[in-house]
Amino acid sequence: MKKIVSVFASSALVFATLALAPPAIAAPPAARPQATAPASVAAARAKSPGIAVGAKKTTRTNKPNKSIQTVKLPVLHYSSAKNRKNVAKYANEAVAAELKSFNAGRRGTCRGDATAAFDAWPGRTGIYMGRYASVTMSYSLRQCGAAATSKARSFTVDLKTGKKVSMSAFVSLNDITTKMAVANNFRAAKNTCIRQLDPAASKFPQPVAWDVSTKGIRFHYGKRSIGPAACGIPVVLLPWSEVGTAKEMQGAVKNRTYVNNLTFDKEYDTYWGSVIMTSVQGRKVTVFDSLLNSDGVCLHGVRSGKSAMLSQAGGNNTKFKAGMKDTSANPRFDTDRLGQGWREATASDIKKIKHTVGGSMFTARQACGS
Repeated sequence: MKKIVSVFASSALVFATLALAPPAIAAPPAARPQATAPASVAAARAKSPGIAVGAKKTTRTNKPNKSIQTVKLPVLHYSSAKNRKNVAKYANEAVAAELKSFNAGRRGTCRGDATAAFDAWPGRTGIYMGRYASVTMSYSLRQCGAAATSKARSFTVDLKTGKKVSMSAFVSLNDITTKMAVANNFRAAKNTCIRQLDPAASKFPQPVAWDVSTKGIRFHYGKRSIGPAACGIPVVLLPWSEVGTAKEMQGAVKNRTYVNNLTFDKEYDTYWGSVIMTSVQGRKVTVFDSLLNSDGVCLHGVRSGKSAMLSQAGGNNTKFKAGMKDTSANPRFDTDRLGQGWREATASDIKKIKHTVGGSMFTARQACGS
Protein backbone atom coordinates (compact mmCIF):
# COMPACT_ATOMS: atom_id res chain seq x y z
CA MET A 1 0.00 0.00 0.00
CA LYS A 2 1.45 3.30 -1.06
CA LYS A 3 2.00 5.76 1.79
CA ILE A 4 0.86 9.37 1.68
CA VAL A 5 3.41 11.89 2.92
CA SER A 6 2.13 15.12 4.49
CA VAL A 7 4.15 18.13 5.61
CA PHE A 8 2.88 20.01 8.66
CA ALA A 9 3.70 23.70 8.70
CA SER A 10 3.14 23.82 12.45
CA SER A 11 6.21 21.75 13.24
CA ALA A 12 8.11 21.41 9.95
CA LEU A 13 7.76 17.65 10.29
CA VAL A 14 7.46 15.21 7.46
CA PHE A 15 4.71 12.98 8.82
CA ALA A 16 4.89 9.78 6.78
CA THR A 17 3.85 7.68 9.73
CA LEU A 18 0.10 7.45 10.15
CA ALA A 19 -1.01 8.81 6.79
CA LEU A 20 -1.57 5.49 5.10
CA ALA A 21 -4.76 5.29 3.13
CA PRO A 22 -7.92 7.28 2.53
CA PRO A 23 -10.35 6.57 5.37
CA ALA A 24 -13.04 3.98 4.85
CA ILE A 25 -16.30 4.15 6.74
CA ALA A 26 -16.19 1.36 9.26
CA ALA A 27 -19.14 -0.71 10.37
CA PRO A 28 -20.90 0.66 13.47
CA PRO A 29 -18.81 -0.27 16.54
CA ALA A 30 -19.90 -3.38 18.36
CA ALA A 31 -19.79 -1.42 21.63
CA ARG A 32 -22.97 0.40 20.70
CA PRO A 33 -26.35 -1.03 21.78
CA GLN A 34 -27.23 -4.14 19.85
CA ALA A 35 -30.38 -3.96 17.79
CA THR A 36 -33.33 -5.77 19.32
CA ALA A 37 -36.50 -6.24 17.30
CA PRO A 38 -39.63 -4.71 18.84
CA ALA A 39 -42.02 -7.28 20.23
CA SER A 40 -44.78 -6.98 17.68
CA VAL A 41 -46.36 -8.79 14.76
CA ALA A 42 -44.69 -6.36 12.31
CA ALA A 43 -41.27 -7.16 13.77
CA ALA A 44 -41.64 -10.75 12.69
CA ARG A 45 -42.04 -9.76 9.06
CA ALA A 46 -39.15 -9.91 6.64
CA LYS A 47 -39.19 -6.20 5.84
CA SER A 48 -37.13 -3.84 8.00
CA PRO A 49 -38.51 -0.56 9.38
CA GLY A 50 -38.38 2.40 7.02
CA ILE A 51 -39.46 6.04 6.94
CA ALA A 52 -41.37 7.66 4.08
CA VAL A 53 -42.68 11.19 3.54
CA GLY A 54 -46.41 11.54 4.09
CA ALA A 55 -48.95 13.50 2.10
CA LYS A 56 -48.85 17.28 2.06
CA LYS A 57 -51.40 19.11 4.22
CA THR A 58 -52.06 22.78 3.53
CA THR A 59 -53.80 25.12 5.98
CA ARG A 60 -54.80 28.73 5.36
CA THR A 61 -55.49 30.93 8.37
CA ASN A 62 -55.91 34.57 9.38
CA LYS A 63 -54.82 34.02 12.98
CA PRO A 64 -52.75 35.73 14.21
CA ASN A 65 -52.21 37.10 10.67
CA LYS A 66 -52.66 35.62 7.23
CA SER A 67 -50.44 32.62 6.56
CA ILE A 68 -50.28 29.50 4.45
CA GLN A 69 -48.99 26.48 6.37
CA THR A 70 -47.78 23.46 4.42
CA VAL A 71 -46.75 20.36 6.35
CA LYS A 72 -45.45 16.94 5.38
CA LEU A 73 -44.86 14.41 8.17
CA PRO A 74 -42.64 11.32 8.32
CA VAL A 75 -44.44 7.99 8.15
CA LEU A 76 -42.90 4.90 9.74
CA HIS A 77 -43.42 1.63 7.88
CA TYR A 78 -42.98 -2.03 8.85
CA SER A 79 -43.09 -1.53 12.61
CA SER A 80 -45.69 -1.83 15.35
CA ALA A 81 -48.77 0.37 15.52
CA LYS A 82 -47.40 1.84 18.74
CA ASN A 83 -44.12 2.81 17.07
CA ARG A 84 -45.90 4.34 14.08
CA LYS A 85 -48.09 6.34 16.44
CA ASN A 86 -45.09 7.53 18.47
CA VAL A 87 -43.16 8.71 15.40
CA ALA A 88 -46.23 10.63 14.21
CA LYS A 89 -46.68 12.09 17.71
CA TYR A 90 -43.09 13.33 18.00
CA ALA A 91 -43.19 14.75 14.47
CA ASN A 92 -46.38 16.66 15.24
CA GLU A 93 -44.83 17.97 18.46
CA ALA A 94 -41.80 19.23 16.53
CA VAL A 95 -44.01 21.00 14.00
CA ALA A 96 -46.21 22.49 16.74
CA ALA A 97 -43.17 23.86 18.58
CA GLU A 98 -41.84 25.57 15.46
CA LEU A 99 -45.30 26.79 14.48
CA LYS A 100 -45.69 28.37 17.93
CA SER A 101 -42.46 30.30 17.39
CA PHE A 102 -43.57 31.25 13.88
CA ASN A 103 -46.94 32.56 15.08
CA ALA A 104 -45.30 34.53 17.89
CA GLY A 105 -43.35 36.41 15.25
CA ARG A 106 -46.55 37.08 13.32
CA ARG A 107 -48.50 38.78 16.10
CA GLY A 108 -47.31 42.21 15.12
CA THR A 109 -48.86 44.09 12.22
CA CYS A 110 -47.10 43.49 8.91
CA ARG A 111 -46.86 46.18 6.29
CA GLY A 112 -49.52 45.94 3.68
CA ASP A 113 -51.45 42.70 3.42
CA ALA A 114 -48.53 40.25 3.26
CA THR A 115 -49.25 36.56 3.66
CA ALA A 116 -46.74 34.57 5.67
CA ALA A 117 -45.63 31.07 4.68
CA PHE A 118 -44.77 28.12 6.92
CA ASP A 119 -43.35 24.97 5.31
CA ALA A 120 -42.32 21.84 7.23
CA TRP A 121 -41.08 18.51 5.89
CA PRO A 122 -38.78 15.60 6.87
CA GLY A 123 -35.43 16.88 5.61
CA ARG A 124 -33.42 13.85 6.75
CA THR A 125 -34.55 10.45 7.98
CA GLY A 126 -32.76 7.25 8.89
CA ILE A 127 -33.06 3.87 10.58
CA TYR A 128 -30.03 2.79 12.59
CA MET A 129 -29.43 -0.84 13.56
CA GLY A 130 -33.07 -1.59 12.76
CA ARG A 131 -33.92 -0.07 16.12
CA TYR A 132 -33.59 3.71 16.04
CA ALA A 133 -35.91 5.79 13.85
CA SER A 134 -34.35 9.22 13.35
CA VAL A 135 -35.92 12.32 11.79
CA THR A 136 -34.81 15.90 11.23
CA MET A 137 -37.69 18.18 10.32
CA SER A 138 -36.76 21.10 8.06
CA TYR A 139 -38.61 24.41 8.09
CA SER A 140 -38.84 27.34 5.72
CA LEU A 141 -40.43 30.37 7.38
CA ARG A 142 -41.43 33.54 5.56
CA GLN A 143 -42.91 36.29 7.73
CA CYS A 144 -44.24 39.66 6.68
CA GLY A 145 -42.94 39.25 3.16
CA ALA A 146 -39.33 39.00 4.31
CA ALA A 147 -36.78 36.53 3.01
CA ALA A 148 -37.32 32.94 4.09
CA THR A 149 -35.60 31.65 7.23
CA SER A 150 -34.41 28.05 7.44
CA LYS A 151 -34.59 26.04 10.68
CA ALA A 152 -34.43 22.43 11.83
CA ARG A 153 -35.64 20.26 14.71
CA SER A 154 -35.00 16.57 15.25
CA PHE A 155 -35.96 13.50 17.25
CA THR A 156 -34.83 9.88 17.42
CA VAL A 157 -37.09 7.11 18.69
CA ASP A 158 -35.99 3.80 20.18
CA LEU A 159 -38.37 1.35 18.52
CA LYS A 160 -37.80 -1.09 21.36
CA THR A 161 -39.05 1.26 24.10
CA GLY A 162 -41.04 3.77 22.06
CA LYS A 163 -39.20 6.62 23.77
CA LYS A 164 -37.01 9.38 22.40
CA VAL A 165 -33.27 8.98 22.95
CA SER A 166 -30.63 11.66 23.44
CA MET A 167 -27.56 12.36 21.36
CA SER A 168 -25.32 11.04 24.16
CA ALA A 169 -26.48 7.52 23.33
CA PHE A 170 -24.49 7.80 20.09
CA VAL A 171 -21.75 10.40 20.49
CA SER A 172 -19.93 12.49 23.09
CA LEU A 173 -20.72 15.92 21.68
CA ASN A 174 -18.09 18.02 23.46
CA ASP A 175 -15.19 15.57 23.33
CA ILE A 176 -12.17 16.72 21.30
CA THR A 177 -12.54 13.69 19.02
CA THR A 178 -16.05 14.78 18.00
CA LYS A 179 -14.96 18.38 17.44
CA MET A 180 -12.07 17.18 15.28
CA ALA A 181 -14.45 15.00 13.28
CA VAL A 182 -16.81 17.94 12.71
CA ALA A 183 -14.03 20.28 11.54
CA ASN A 184 -12.39 17.70 9.30
CA ASN A 185 -15.55 16.38 7.68
CA PHE A 186 -16.69 19.90 6.84
CA ARG A 187 -13.28 20.41 5.26
CA ALA A 188 -13.45 17.07 3.43
CA ALA A 189 -16.81 18.11 1.97
CA LYS A 190 -15.05 21.16 0.48
CA ASN A 191 -17.83 23.48 1.60
CA THR A 192 -16.11 26.81 1.05
CA CYS A 193 -19.11 28.62 2.49
CA ILE A 194 -18.25 27.43 6.00
CA ARG A 195 -15.61 29.23 8.01
CA GLN A 196 -12.72 27.14 9.33
CA LEU A 197 -13.54 25.62 12.71
CA ASP A 198 -11.06 25.41 15.57
CA PRO A 199 -11.66 22.26 17.67
CA ALA A 200 -9.59 23.80 20.49
CA ALA A 201 -11.78 26.91 20.71
CA SER A 202 -13.53 27.43 24.04
CA LYS A 203 -16.86 27.96 22.28
CA PHE A 204 -17.25 25.36 19.57
CA PRO A 205 -20.50 25.54 17.54
CA GLN A 206 -23.33 23.31 18.78
CA PRO A 207 -25.73 21.56 16.39
CA VAL A 208 -29.40 22.54 16.49
CA ALA A 209 -30.52 19.13 15.21
CA TRP A 210 -29.09 15.66 14.58
CA ASP A 211 -30.09 12.30 13.14
CA VAL A 212 -28.53 8.87 12.81
CA SER A 213 -28.34 6.27 10.05
CA THR A 214 -26.17 3.32 9.05
CA LYS A 215 -23.57 5.78 7.71
CA GLY A 216 -23.09 7.80 10.89
CA ILE A 217 -24.50 10.72 12.85
CA ARG A 218 -25.43 13.89 10.99
CA PHE A 219 -25.23 17.33 12.63
CA HIS A 220 -27.32 20.30 11.48
CA TYR A 221 -26.18 23.80 12.47
CA GLY A 222 -28.13 27.00 12.78
CA LYS A 223 -28.15 29.53 9.99
CA ARG A 224 -25.26 32.00 10.41
CA SER A 225 -23.75 29.90 13.23
CA ILE A 226 -20.66 28.84 11.27
CA GLY A 227 -20.97 30.85 8.08
CA PRO A 228 -22.88 33.64 6.34
CA ALA A 229 -26.63 33.43 5.75
CA ALA A 230 -25.99 32.23 2.20
CA CYS A 231 -24.73 28.95 3.68
CA GLY A 232 -28.25 28.10 4.83
CA ILE A 233 -28.28 25.32 7.44
CA PRO A 234 -24.81 23.70 7.32
CA VAL A 235 -24.94 19.90 7.58
CA VAL A 236 -22.07 17.46 8.21
CA LEU A 237 -22.01 13.66 8.37
CA LEU A 238 -19.68 12.07 10.94
CA PRO A 239 -18.99 8.39 10.11
CA TRP A 240 -19.31 5.98 13.04
CA SER A 241 -15.60 5.19 12.65
CA GLU A 242 -14.75 8.76 13.72
CA VAL A 243 -16.90 9.29 16.81
CA GLY A 244 -17.62 7.55 20.10
CA THR A 245 -19.79 7.89 23.18
CA ALA A 246 -18.48 9.10 26.53
CA LYS A 247 -18.94 5.57 27.89
CA GLU A 248 -16.81 4.14 25.08
CA MET A 249 -13.98 6.54 25.97
CA GLN A 250 -13.77 5.82 29.70
CA GLY A 251 -11.27 3.84 31.73
CA ALA A 252 -7.56 4.01 32.45
CA VAL A 253 -5.34 5.91 30.02
CA LYS A 254 -2.70 3.59 28.53
CA ASN A 255 0.50 5.05 27.08
CA ARG A 256 3.24 3.90 24.72
CA THR A 257 6.27 5.55 23.14
CA TYR A 258 7.91 4.84 19.77
CA VAL A 259 11.29 6.13 18.59
CA ASN A 260 13.25 6.43 15.39
CA ASN A 261 16.95 7.18 14.84
CA LEU A 262 17.95 8.33 18.31
CA THR A 263 21.53 9.62 18.11
CA PHE A 264 23.71 11.39 20.68
CA ASP A 265 25.24 14.79 20.02
CA LYS A 266 28.36 15.14 22.20
CA GLU A 267 28.81 18.82 21.44
CA TYR A 268 25.40 19.74 22.83
CA ASP A 269 25.04 16.81 25.24
CA THR A 270 21.64 15.90 23.80
CA TYR A 271 19.89 13.33 21.64
CA TRP A 272 18.30 13.84 18.26
CA GLY A 273 15.61 11.74 16.62
CA SER A 274 11.89 11.27 16.22
CA VAL A 275 9.34 10.29 18.84
CA ILE A 276 5.69 9.22 18.61
CA MET A 277 3.69 8.97 21.83
CA THR A 278 0.28 7.33 22.00
CA SER A 279 -2.41 7.48 24.69
CA VAL A 280 -5.43 5.16 24.49
CA GLN A 281 -8.51 5.36 26.71
CA GLY A 282 -11.18 2.91 25.61
CA ARG A 283 -11.82 3.86 21.99
CA LYS A 284 -10.23 7.30 22.37
CA VAL A 285 -6.76 7.70 20.84
CA THR A 286 -4.35 10.63 21.16
CA VAL A 287 -1.05 10.78 19.27
CA PHE A 288 1.84 13.22 19.71
CA ASP A 289 4.39 13.12 16.87
CA SER A 290 7.55 15.14 17.38
CA LEU A 291 11.22 15.59 16.72
CA LEU A 292 13.28 15.77 19.89
CA ASN A 293 14.14 19.41 20.61
CA SER A 294 11.29 20.58 18.38
CA ASP A 295 7.57 21.25 18.27
CA GLY A 296 5.15 18.40 17.61
CA VAL A 297 1.84 17.57 16.02
CA CYS A 298 -1.23 16.35 17.93
CA LEU A 299 -3.81 13.97 16.50
CA HIS A 300 -7.10 12.87 18.06
CA GLY A 301 -9.56 10.17 17.09
CA VAL A 302 -11.22 6.88 17.93
CA ARG A 303 -10.41 3.26 17.14
CA SER A 304 -12.53 0.49 15.69
CA GLY A 305 -10.93 -2.94 15.81
CA LYS A 306 -7.29 -2.72 14.73
CA SER A 307 -7.52 0.69 13.08
CA ALA A 308 -7.91 4.24 14.34
CA MET A 309 -9.22 7.24 12.44
CA LEU A 310 -7.20 10.25 13.55
CA SER A 311 -7.44 13.95 12.78
CA GLN A 312 -4.67 16.49 13.01
CA ALA A 313 -5.21 19.32 15.47
CA GLY A 314 -4.51 22.67 13.85
CA GLY A 315 -5.06 24.47 10.60
CA ASN A 316 -4.66 21.59 8.16
CA ASN A 317 -7.57 19.52 9.51
CA THR A 318 -6.38 16.33 7.84
CA LYS A 319 -7.53 12.75 8.46
CA PHE A 320 -5.27 9.72 8.89
CA LYS A 321 -5.87 6.01 9.33
CA ALA A 322 -3.51 4.25 11.72
CA GLY A 323 -3.03 0.51 12.15
CA MET A 324 -2.61 -1.45 15.38
CA LYS A 325 -1.40 -4.97 16.11
CA ASP A 326 -4.13 -5.86 18.60
CA THR A 327 -7.37 -4.66 20.16
CA SER A 328 -6.30 -4.70 23.81
CA ALA A 329 -6.75 -1.81 26.27
CA ASN A 330 -3.19 -0.74 25.43
CA PRO A 331 -2.70 -1.73 21.78
CA ARG A 332 0.66 -1.68 20.05
CA PHE A 333 0.80 0.41 16.91
CA ASP A 334 2.05 -1.41 13.84
CA THR A 335 5.60 -0.04 13.58
CA ASP A 336 6.03 -1.55 10.10
CA ARG A 337 3.29 0.79 8.93
CA LEU A 338 4.81 3.74 10.78
CA GLY A 339 7.78 3.66 8.45
CA GLN A 340 11.34 2.42 8.29
CA GLY A 341 13.31 2.49 11.53
CA TRP A 342 10.41 2.87 13.95
CA ARG A 343 10.28 0.67 17.07
CA GLU A 344 8.74 0.74 20.52
CA ALA A 345 10.93 2.59 23.01
CA THR A 346 13.00 0.63 25.52
CA ALA A 347 13.86 1.71 29.07
CA SER A 348 17.17 2.98 27.68
CA ASP A 349 15.34 5.05 25.05
CA ILE A 350 13.12 6.59 27.71
CA LYS A 351 16.22 7.66 29.68
CA LYS A 352 17.59 9.33 26.54
CA ILE A 353 14.35 11.20 26.01
CA LYS A 354 14.27 12.35 29.64
CA HIS A 355 17.91 13.47 29.33
CA THR A 356 16.98 15.54 26.26
CA VAL A 357 13.82 17.17 27.58
CA GLY A 358 15.41 17.75 30.97
CA GLY A 359 12.57 16.44 33.10
CA SER A 360 10.18 13.61 33.73
CA MET A 361 8.63 11.65 30.89
CA PHE A 362 5.31 12.98 29.57
CA THR A 363 2.49 11.32 27.65
CA ALA A 364 0.57 12.13 24.49
CA ARG A 365 -2.44 13.24 26.52
CA GLN A 366 -0.24 15.54 28.63
CA ALA A 367 1.30 17.03 25.50
CA CYS A 368 -1.98 17.41 23.58
CA GLY A 369 -4.55 17.79 26.33
CA SER A 370 -8.16 16.60 26.26
